Amino acid sequence: MNNASITKEIDWFCYHVVAEKLLTREACIAVLEAIEGENLVPDLDLFVNVIKDNKLCSDDAKLDQFADMAKEEAKVFGFPSRSVLSAASGAAPQPAPHRPPAAATQEPPPAPAAAKPPAQAPATAATGGALPLPTDHKSAWLLDWPDLSQADKLDQNAAMQLLTDFLHKARENHCSDVHLSAGAVPFVRRYKKIHLIPGQDILSREASAAINYAPLSDAQRKRFEEHHDLDYCIQIEDDDRYRTNLLYQRLGPSGSYRVIDKSIRAISELGFREPEVIEKLTAYNQGLILLTGPAGCGKSSTLASLVDYINTNRHDHIISVEDPIEIIHPPKGCNVNQREISRHTKSFGNALRAALREDPDVIVIGEMRDLETIEMAIHASETGHLVIGTLHTNSAPETMNRILDVFPHNQQAQIRAMVAESLKAVVCQELLPNKNEDGVVLAAEILLGTLAVSNLIREGKTYQLLSTIQTNKHIGMVTMEQSYFDLYEDGKRSYDQTLPLIRNPDIIRQMQMIEAQRLKGGGRKGATPAPAPDPSPENAPAQEPAKPKRKWF
Repeated sequence: MNNASITKEIDWFCYHVVAEKLLTREACIAVLEAIEGENLVPDLDLFVNVIKDNKLCSDDAKLDQFADMAKEEAKVFGFPSRSVLSAASGAAPQPAPHRPPAAATQEPPPAPAAAKPPAQAPATAATGGALPLPTDHKSAWLLDWPDLSQADKLDQNAAMQLLTDFLHKARENHCSDVHLSAGAVPFVRRYKKIHLIPGQDILSREASAAINYAPLSDAQRKRFEEHHDLDYCIQIEDDDRYRTNLLYQRLGPSGSYRVIDKSIRAISELGFREPEVIEKLTAYNQGLILLTGPAGCGKSSTLASLVDYINTNRHDHIISVEDPIEIIHPPKGCNVNQREISRHTKSFGNALRAALREDPDVIVIGEMRDLETIEMAIHASETGHLVIGTLHTNSAPETMNRILDVFPHNQQAQIRAMVAESLKAVVCQELLPNKNEDGVVLAAEILLGTLAVSNLIREGKTYQLLSTIQTNKHIGMVTMEQSYFDLYEDGKRSYDQTLPLIRNPDIIRQMQMIEAQRLKGGGRKGATPAPAPDPSPENAPAQEPAKPKRKWF
């Protein structure tokens, strides 16, 4: 086996499949040697395909999962600190520290080629325990995180303090989410990207249970052990809160922690290009405002900003129903009643039904999940209340279809008429990495409830909403593609980041013209001219050799 054949991705992949006993070390080496024997360039996708085609492992889903994990780990950490392929002896490597034993050992069928004595590993694949620490100054924030692997040796108070220190480290480094899972290295999401924390051992089932159970009361622990899922919020101090979900998975308990901002941002600070359009929505006394987008797109932050703006500038009664309560709204100009599902009320439907008898002016719904909640929200918006809710949809037309499609066919005409009358706005959001990938920027599609929009909804022509948004840009409407373009034009996103997201040929042509001007030195936003290419043959870029045609064994 040639040392050069051991890529970072293949080394990480073999580390995981051997530790999980999906393949033996000898089988991994045999696959690599079989690829070399066909004079193919080894890469992870080819490596996995050879395993599948030769039926060396029956769990294709697991192979794909470990392949994706290996690619991410290779980007962050380079070669693994403990290489399966570099062991000097033919014995199987020791499993990763604290990893729970697999339920059953699967013996693979014969490898596609005879295994030869293993070669020495590359110099970069040194043996060791935890994942290697980064040396790049841009990754310095990954250093000095609290070690969670010994949490099972601590009492509950000490484990809680360890979790608190870890969460505070995540907040200090602008992470949005923390994931602590049995059988995995702790990892975080920062600026929309996943980062495994180096210097950490894989969490054992016991360590994961100790750290994730630490904040729970007896009642919460009982509910989690009964249902194997739990949503709640950790409050360390009044302005130090973390939305939490606990779950059981194959290797043990796991927790996901969303870092909640310490302060509520003003609408003008959220990143909308025309924040005054969003501020005007808070002036309505009745109607339906929907905030939509995928998970982690900033819906909760926008919702909190709208509620805070109303709380500051109006004198009303606000009732919010959330699961769980994330951001605390102390009464300012308004009286604010915040209710949490399972603690203060049984369900969204129960809370909304009761809210209609509690003299509210504004009703805030944390998530419009089901038919009952959506029906109650529409009914409340028609009876003189301003209703603000969130949905997991990716565009304004999709939002309308989602609302209408949850109802039985014989009710849809009535619901279309009700929504057409009550809808004030749909704000669909997405958070994207910025040009330097050291922060995020907001892209938003905004649909306002004009007379034309109401007519389209009433007539069931939601497919025409996109063109209506495009023709009403002057009043603050904007499509998601136009928002992508605006971020590029403002210099917040690069050409390469933006172009794959655009389908509109007119916008693509505008981008190409702007990029051409920037490359010539006549661009906008302080762009610097690119150096002219040297046309001489000796400076021409080298042609990459064509890869041989792949053939499976």
